[in-house]
Formats: sequence, C-alpha cells, structure tokens
Amino acid sequence: MPLSQPPLAVVLRLETPGVALAREPVRADDLAEHVAEAWREGCLRQGRPDVPLAGLPVRVTPRLKHDHGPACTGFALELSLPDGHHPATEFTIFSLDAVARRAARRLLATGKLQPGQQYYYEVQFLRATAEVSPPPAEATAFDVSDRSPALRWLQVPLRPLLQSGTPQNIHDEASFQVCFTAAAWRRAEQCARQGANASPPVETGAVLVGTLCSCPDTGDFFVVVTDAYEVLEAEQKVFSLTYTSQSWRRLQSVLRPRQGGCPALRLLGQAHGHNFLPAGGQTCQDCLIRPVCGLTNLYVSEDDQNWTRAVFAGAPYSLCAIFGFSARNEPVQGLFTQHDARLRQRGYFVIPDFKPEQWECRAAAKSP
Repeated sequence: MPLSQPPLAVVLRLETPGVALAREPVRADDLAEHVAEAWREGCLRQGRPDVPLAGLPVRVTPRLKHDHGPACTGFALELSLPDGHHPATEFTIFSLDAVARRAARRLLATGKLQPGQQYYYEVQFLRATAEVSPPPAEATAFDVSDRSPALRWLQVPLRPLLQSGTPQNIHDEASFQVCFTAAAWRRAEQCARQGANASPPVETGAVLVGTLCSCPDTGDFFVVVTDAYEVLEAEQKVFSLTYTSQSWRRLQSVLRPRQGGCPALRLLGQAHGHNFLPAGGQTCQDCLIRPVCGLTNLYVSEDDQNWTRAVFAGAPYSLCAIFGFSARNEPVQGLFTQHDARLRQRGYFVIPDFKPEQWECRAAAKSP
C-alpha cells in the first residue's frame, strides 16, 4: 500500500482481549520518522547518501499475526530507489506508541479513560480502502516545498576510527556507529552537569556539533561529534531546558563561521543533564551490597522525543546524550538515537581526535 494512505489503525482496549475503546487511524505524517529511518538504513548505510529523502517513493507492508486476521506484529517500509533496488526496514507495533497516546488523550478528554488507567493497544491492517477513516475536520490540505540544504558528508574510512577509540555501552553492533572526540564528550558532560550546582538543581545542556561520514571501503554511514556548544539564555527548570530565540541566535553565530572552513559541519543533536536524584534519592535495602545501582534517571522523556522530532525532523542520525545520576548519587550517562522510530539507548566510541577539514566533502543534489 502507498504511504499516502497507510493501511493501519491503532485499536485501544482496557483488557486484552476486550472491547475496543478507540480506533485511531495511522496517518502519513505519523510515519515521518519511520520513513527517515528507512532512508538511513536503506540509503545512507548502503553507500547511497546521494539519494535525497524528499520525494522518495515508499510502500507500507503489514506483517500479520494470522493469515486472515487484521492484527499485526509490525510492518515494513519499502523504498523504491533510482537504481531499481527496494530495501525494506522492519518496525514493531511499539513504533506507533505516539498514535496510541493520541487516542488515549482523546479518551481522557471524554472521560472514557481515567487518569492513570492502564490500557492496551494493537495495530490492525485495514484490508479495504473503505475502512480508512477520513482526516479530522480540522485538518488542512497543503503543499510542502523542501527548502532544506543538500546533505553534505565526508568520505572517511570507518575501521581506523573504531580501532583508535574506546567503546562505551556497546549494545548493538548492527546500529550505525557514533564517535565522539574525547574533548567533545568532556565538554558535553561539563555543560550538562553544571546545573547540578544550582539550588534547586536545573537542567543545563549543549548542542552537539560534528559531521556525517560515509566509509569509502564499506559504504557504511556514521557520525563523528567534534564539539559541544553550551546552550545559553535558555529557560532552565528542574525537569526541562527550553531553548529561546536568543539561544538559537548565539549557536548559529558560532556555527556559521566554522562552516566556512568545513561545509559538512552541522548540528547533530543535543546533550542535557538530569541533575536530580531518582526517587528523591531513596535507595533500596540492598543498595549497600550491590556493586551497581540500577535505579537511575537515565531515560528519554516524551518531551525529549517531541523536541527531537521537531528540531531534527528528517534527520534519523540525530543524537540525544543524557547525563544523570543513580539513587546513590553516582554519575551515569547514556546516548540515545532513533531505532524503531523511537529514541533508544545505544553504544558509542570515544576517539582521541578528529579533523574534519582533512577529509573530502561531498554533497547530494537537491530534489527537483
């Protein structure tokens, strides 16, 4: 089925099995992050960063639990590339959690769901186009013109970088690789944790700056973070960090002159600190005998997800680094990138140094 009318719906229930409370259609814009991720896996990581995301033909293929039932275990997005290839990327039903939350908010507003009440959801395949619900009445039809700059990247061999680096929290070797220079990681942590010195503590952070890279030997795609710029003049609270227009102007005033010497340099994501103790610092009875405290505040909030989708739309390589604490007041840190259309924790490498200006820069042609 074409992406313009996804043949999927999310069904909410209080029990499973049980009576359906809501049936929320999956819209094309609900799959924007899925499409970007499919582009990353099917183009960028296959030696084709020259293929632009805009206008890329995509088809949706549901994965049914049973031959004749509508319930799905997930779905795939299949790209149609100019060279005739059709790479497919698989997604689980949990990648549509935002659609389920949208339906839940509507049920809360009407009183059909109570605050804190648990619900279940499943994804169903709409076999007939007649089953597809029309867009909401408040929806507006509009045309989109892509004015984003052409993708730029460096041609850099990946293996020597990984051999020179130190792996951190490596969970899935199949993920696209992310490297931080040691100086960039230290700077990001310094900016993120300085809010812990305030009373009460507040969130502080930095934007991550670096380059996209493609390996000429393997065709794989990876990211190298070379610096971190502190976010200034932001609204800092205990559980949030809000960038202001002054914050963005300062960041751009620093980045643009540097792009003159290296056009591939770009914003790659952000780092921020959770400068509070989880559970108010209350530890469990086994805390003193456990070598590692498993109670931490290292998580991606819904606000973090929404901010990344808004600021780095169509950038499935964007990064979210979080620096927090365990209940024992021990520092913890983690890196999150998009997987299954959600920010998921993953590993990374810390390398001694990286000079982007030493490598060949390439750029993709703009879509017509």
